[in-house]
This record gives sequence, structure tokens and C-alpha cells, in this order.
Amino acid sequence: METGIYGGTFNPVHCGHLHLLKAAAPYFDRILVMPDHIPPHKEAEMLASGDDRAEMLRLAVSDIPGTEVCPLELEQQGRSYTYLTLRALKARCPSDHFTLIIGGDMLLSFKEWRNWQEILENASLLAAARDDGEYARLLQAAKDFPGARVLKVPPLPMSSTDIRAAAAAGKPLSGMVPPAVERYIHAHRLYRPSGKE
Repeated sequence: METGIYGGTFNPVHCGHLHLLKAAAPYFDRILVMPDHIPPHKEAEMLASGDDRAEMLRLAVSDIPGTEVCPLELEQQGRSYTYLTLRALKARCPSDHFTLIIGGDMLLSFKEWRNWQEILENASLLAAARDDGEYARLLQAAKDFPGARVLKVPPLPMSSTDIRAAAAAGKPLSGMVPPAVERYIHAHRLYRPSGKE
């Protein structure tokens, strides 16, 4: 089975994430969307709980065929490292062929990932390029990683930071997140400063 893995903090999931997911979906039998427990490369600002982020993802991907939310990293303690996640997935699904779906910037910095050589023993890479110039750069970079592919995906600029700021102010989030996610954020008062109504 061709299985894509799309990981991230998803704090919250937004239309930019879904834009990439929909572009990648035809290449796979299924895609596991995986919220991380603690992101390895950055300190997450105003991090919603794992349960909230997973539920927002379930709401957001419900209409993308073959896509499911995988709580594997949320169930683990400590920081979320891809090589450990792939070890666990390989143990569960030894016959699957895994591919990491990543942004172009992640392909360019992939050799900075912890145990990146082991990652490539257990998964291929599919990187998204935003334009012709980036596409050419990524094709060149992909030569360093056997089996790596580059998919041209026109950008849909979106910032989780901006969305959290709008939610904190109680502003509408239409056009930035799916309607069901917007309702969830407001109903659960996510990203609101403590005590703010």
C-alpha cells in the first residue's frame, strides 16, 4: 500500500495544509495526517492540546478520500522525531511503502533532521514546490535523496500565527480554516487569552 505521511503541529490546521493534502492525495492509497506531540524544531506558541488539534484535523480532512488522522505521535512522550515514528509505523504496517509529504524548505534542510539516513531507509520524500523557480531548485536537491519526488503545488499563503491572533481577538476565521474548524475553535474558546470573553 502506498501510504503518505503528512506531519506537523497543525495549531490549528488551515486551508493551506488542506490545499497541499488535496494535491498529494491522488498519489497515495491513503494519507496519514499526523499531529506532533511536541515539535522538534520549534517551540509552538499557544499550543492547543493534542486532543483539540486532532479533532480539528478530523473535521478538516473528513471530505478528502483516503485521508485519516493518526494519533501515533500524540500518544508518545517527549519530542516527535520522524525516524522514531517511522520505526513504529513499519512495525505496525510492514508491507506499506511510506512517503513523507513535506514543504520545499524541509527538503532543502532535510540533512539537518535527526537520523535522516534512517528515515530514508523507511520512507521516500515528496516535496511541494510553490513555483517554477523553487521547482527547479528542489529537483536539484532531490537528487541527494533516492526516490525523492517534487510536486508543483501553487501556494495558498496561510499562517497559523495569524489565525491564532484572529481567534484570540474573537474575529471571524472564514477563508483561513474550514467552517467546521472555525466553529470548533470558537466553541472551545481556543487561543483566547485566559479570562477573555
